[in-house]
Amino acid sequence: MYKTLVSLVLCLFLVFIYFDDKNNISPVFQLTDAPAVITKGQFGQSLIIELSYSHKGFEDWIANLSEPYPLILAESDWLLRSPELVKILREKNIRVGLLGSSSDQYEDKNLLKKQIAIYEKTFYKKPLWFATADYKVDTSMQSALHELGINIVAPTYTFPIEENKIPEGSFVSIPLHRDKEVSFEGINEFIKAHKFVSIEQNIFGYEISTKRFP
Repeated sequence: MYKTLVSLVLCLFLVFIYFDDKNNISPVFQLTDAPAVITKGQFGQSLIIELSYSHKGFEDWIANLSEPYPLILAESDWLLRSPELVKILREKNIRVGLLGSSSDQYEDKNLLKKQIAIYEKTFYKKPLWFATADYKVDTSMQSALHELGINIVAPTYTFPIEENKIPEGSFVSIPLHRDKEVSFEGINEFIKAHKFVSIEQNIFGYEISTKRFP
Protein backbone atom coordinates (compact mmCIF):
# COMPACT_ATOMS: atom_id res chain seq x y z
CA MET A 1 0.00 0.00 0.00
CA TYR A 2 2.81 2.38 0.92
CA LYS A 3 4.69 1.62 -2.32
CA THR A 4 1.52 2.14 -4.35
CA LEU A 5 0.89 5.50 -2.68
CA VAL A 6 4.48 6.65 -3.28
CA SER A 7 4.27 5.58 -6.94
CA LEU A 8 1.00 7.48 -7.38
CA VAL A 9 2.43 10.64 -5.83
CA LEU A 10 5.52 10.37 -8.04
CA CYS A 11 3.38 9.97 -11.17
CA LEU A 12 1.26 12.97 -10.27
CA PHE A 13 4.40 14.99 -9.60
CA LEU A 14 5.87 14.10 -13.01
CA VAL A 15 2.61 14.89 -14.80
CA PHE A 16 2.41 18.24 -13.02
CA ILE A 17 5.99 19.11 -13.98
CA TYR A 18 5.41 18.04 -17.58
CA PHE A 19 2.33 20.15 -18.11
CA ASP A 20 3.77 23.09 -16.17
CA ASP A 21 6.90 23.04 -18.34
CA LYS A 22 4.81 22.61 -21.45
CA ASN A 23 2.70 25.66 -20.58
CA ASN A 24 5.81 27.70 -19.88
CA ILE A 25 7.57 26.70 -23.08
CA SER A 26 4.73 26.58 -25.61
CA PRO A 27 4.14 30.37 -25.94
CA VAL A 28 7.86 30.98 -26.55
CA PHE A 29 8.95 30.20 -30.08
CA GLN A 30 10.90 31.74 -32.93
CA LEU A 31 9.62 31.06 -36.40
CA THR A 32 12.69 31.77 -38.49
CA ASP A 33 16.28 30.53 -38.31
CA ALA A 34 17.47 33.91 -39.61
CA PRO A 35 16.03 37.44 -39.26
CA ALA A 36 12.94 37.86 -41.44
CA VAL A 37 9.52 39.52 -41.64
CA ILE A 38 6.62 37.03 -41.56
CA THR A 39 3.84 38.11 -43.92
CA LYS A 40 1.63 35.01 -44.13
CA GLY A 41 0.97 31.54 -42.84
CA GLN A 42 -0.45 28.54 -44.68
CA PHE A 43 -3.48 27.15 -42.83
CA GLY A 44 -6.38 29.61 -43.07
CA GLN A 45 -6.66 33.34 -42.47
CA SER A 46 -5.77 35.35 -39.37
CA LEU A 47 -6.74 38.74 -38.01
CA ILE A 48 -4.35 41.34 -36.61
CA ILE A 49 -5.55 44.43 -34.76
CA GLU A 50 -3.14 47.38 -34.84
CA LEU A 51 -4.00 49.36 -31.74
CA SER A 52 -2.87 52.87 -30.87
CA TYR A 53 -6.18 54.55 -30.01
CA SER A 54 -9.30 53.45 -28.13
CA HIS A 55 -12.25 54.51 -30.24
CA LYS A 56 -15.69 54.78 -28.67
CA GLY A 57 -17.09 51.27 -28.34
CA PHE A 58 -13.69 49.57 -28.23
CA GLU A 59 -14.02 48.40 -24.63
CA ASP A 60 -17.39 46.75 -25.30
CA TRP A 61 -16.04 45.22 -28.51
CA ILE A 62 -13.04 43.70 -26.73
CA ALA A 63 -15.20 42.49 -23.82
CA ASN A 64 -17.50 40.67 -26.24
CA LEU A 65 -14.83 39.16 -28.49
CA SER A 66 -14.98 35.39 -28.75
CA GLU A 67 -12.30 32.88 -29.68
CA PRO A 68 -10.34 32.48 -31.84
CA TYR A 69 -9.05 35.89 -30.84
CA PRO A 70 -7.15 38.17 -33.20
CA LEU A 71 -3.53 39.03 -32.51
CA ILE A 72 -3.50 42.52 -31.04
CA LEU A 73 -0.42 44.63 -31.71
CA ALA A 74 -0.56 47.48 -29.20
CA GLU A 75 1.54 50.62 -29.10
CA SER A 76 3.60 51.08 -25.95
CA ASP A 77 2.02 54.51 -25.32
CA TRP A 78 -1.43 52.91 -25.53
CA LEU A 79 -0.36 50.30 -22.97
CA LEU A 80 0.70 53.06 -20.57
CA ARG A 81 -2.52 55.05 -20.81
CA SER A 82 -4.99 52.12 -20.95
CA PRO A 83 -4.53 50.00 -17.79
CA GLU A 84 -8.21 49.04 -17.55
CA LEU A 85 -8.31 47.86 -21.16
CA VAL A 86 -5.05 45.98 -20.69
CA LYS A 87 -6.68 44.25 -17.73
CA ILE A 88 -9.51 43.02 -19.98
CA LEU A 89 -7.00 41.71 -22.52
CA ARG A 90 -5.14 39.86 -19.78
CA GLU A 91 -8.31 38.41 -18.24
CA LYS A 92 -9.52 37.13 -21.62
CA ASN A 93 -6.05 35.77 -22.40
CA ILE A 94 -5.94 37.61 -25.73
CA ARG A 95 -2.51 37.50 -27.36
CA VAL A 96 -0.89 40.93 -27.42
CA GLY A 97 2.22 41.89 -29.36
CA LEU A 98 4.01 45.21 -29.71
CA LEU A 99 3.20 47.80 -32.38
CA GLY A 100 6.19 50.02 -32.95
CA SER A 101 6.67 53.43 -34.49
CA SER A 102 7.37 54.27 -38.14
CA SER A 103 10.70 52.89 -39.28
CA ASP A 104 12.34 56.31 -39.66
CA GLN A 105 11.85 57.03 -35.95
CA TYR A 106 14.25 54.24 -35.02
CA GLU A 107 17.18 56.48 -35.81
CA ASP A 108 16.85 56.93 -32.05
CA LYS A 109 18.66 53.74 -31.05
CA ASN A 110 17.02 53.68 -27.61
CA LEU A 111 13.42 53.87 -28.86
CA LEU A 112 12.98 50.13 -29.45
CA LYS A 113 14.47 49.30 -26.04
CA LYS A 114 12.08 51.74 -24.35
CA GLN A 115 9.05 50.27 -26.13
CA ILE A 116 10.01 46.69 -25.29
CA ALA A 117 10.65 47.71 -21.65
CA ILE A 118 7.12 49.14 -21.40
CA TYR A 119 5.68 45.93 -22.80
CA GLU A 120 7.72 43.85 -20.34
CA LYS A 121 6.54 46.00 -17.43
CA THR A 122 2.95 45.42 -18.56
CA PHE A 123 3.02 41.70 -19.36
CA TYR A 124 6.11 40.51 -17.42
CA LYS A 125 7.73 39.08 -20.54
CA LYS A 126 9.03 40.19 -23.93
CA PRO A 127 6.54 40.45 -26.80
CA LEU A 128 6.36 37.43 -29.06
CA TRP A 129 5.21 39.55 -32.02
CA PHE A 130 6.32 42.96 -33.31
CA ALA A 131 5.51 45.22 -36.24
CA THR A 132 6.47 48.75 -37.14
CA ALA A 133 3.73 51.21 -38.03
CA ASP A 134 4.77 51.23 -41.69
CA TYR A 135 5.80 47.53 -41.79
CA LYS A 136 9.38 48.45 -42.72
CA VAL A 137 12.15 46.89 -40.63
CA ASP A 138 15.79 47.34 -41.62
CA THR A 139 18.27 44.50 -41.37
CA SER A 140 19.89 45.73 -38.16
CA MET A 141 16.53 45.89 -36.36
CA GLN A 142 15.57 42.50 -37.75
CA SER A 143 18.77 41.06 -36.29
CA ALA A 144 18.21 42.76 -32.91
CA LEU A 145 14.65 41.44 -32.65
CA HIS A 146 15.70 37.97 -33.78
CA GLU A 147 18.31 37.82 -31.02
CA LEU A 148 15.60 38.70 -28.49
CA GLY A 149 13.33 35.91 -29.79
CA ILE A 150 10.75 38.38 -31.09
CA ASN A 151 8.99 37.55 -34.36
CA ILE A 152 8.44 40.36 -36.87
CA VAL A 153 5.08 40.32 -38.61
CA ALA A 154 3.47 42.35 -41.39
CA PRO A 155 -0.05 41.97 -42.81
CA THR A 156 -0.82 40.45 -46.19
CA TYR A 157 -3.87 42.72 -46.49
CA THR A 158 -5.25 45.74 -44.66
CA PHE A 159 -8.96 46.15 -43.87
CA PRO A 160 -11.25 47.05 -45.61
CA ILE A 161 -10.82 44.36 -48.26
CA GLU A 162 -12.89 44.26 -51.43
CA GLU A 163 -12.20 40.61 -52.24
CA ASN A 164 -14.78 38.17 -50.84
CA LYS A 165 -12.30 35.31 -50.75
CA ILE A 166 -9.10 35.90 -48.81
CA PRO A 167 -6.21 33.68 -49.97
CA GLU A 168 -5.06 30.86 -47.72
CA GLY A 169 -2.45 31.89 -45.18
CA SER A 170 -3.28 35.60 -45.26
CA PHE A 171 -2.84 37.98 -42.32
CA VAL A 172 -5.51 40.70 -42.39
CA SER A 173 -4.78 43.83 -40.38
CA ILE A 174 -7.42 46.20 -38.98
CA PRO A 175 -5.84 49.53 -37.94
CA LEU A 176 -7.38 51.20 -34.89
CA HIS A 177 -5.71 54.62 -34.88
CA ARG A 178 -6.90 58.10 -34.00
CA ASP A 179 -7.04 59.22 -37.63
CA LYS A 180 -8.91 56.10 -38.84
CA GLU A 181 -12.70 55.93 -38.95
CA VAL A 182 -13.91 52.81 -37.20
CA SER A 183 -17.16 50.87 -37.35
CA PHE A 184 -17.08 47.99 -34.88
CA GLU A 185 -20.34 46.78 -36.39
CA GLY A 186 -18.60 46.60 -39.77
CA ILE A 187 -15.63 44.82 -38.23
CA ASN A 188 -17.94 42.26 -36.59
CA GLU A 189 -19.69 41.64 -39.91
CA PHE A 190 -16.32 41.14 -41.57
CA ILE A 191 -15.25 38.66 -38.88
CA LYS A 192 -18.51 36.72 -39.19
CA ALA A 193 -18.10 36.52 -42.97
CA HIS A 194 -14.73 34.76 -42.69
CA LYS A 195 -13.43 31.80 -40.75
CA PHE A 196 -10.40 33.32 -39.04
CA VAL A 197 -7.96 31.24 -37.01
CA SER A 198 -5.24 32.28 -34.59
CA ILE A 199 -1.95 33.32 -36.14
CA GLU A 200 -0.24 30.31 -34.52
CA GLN A 201 -2.76 27.92 -36.02
CA ASN A 202 -2.35 29.62 -39.39
CA ILE A 203 1.42 29.13 -39.31
CA PHE A 204 1.72 25.74 -37.62
CA GLY A 205 -1.60 24.10 -38.44
CA TYR A 206 -2.49 23.61 -34.77
CA GLU A 207 -3.36 25.79 -31.80
CA ILE A 208 -0.70 26.62 -29.21
CA SER A 209 -2.08 26.78 -25.69
CA THR A 210 -0.89 29.48 -23.31
CA LYS A 211 -1.18 30.12 -19.60
CA ARG A 212 -3.69 32.68 -18.50
CA PHE A 213 -2.19 35.82 -17.03
CA PRO A 214 -2.32 35.98 -13.24
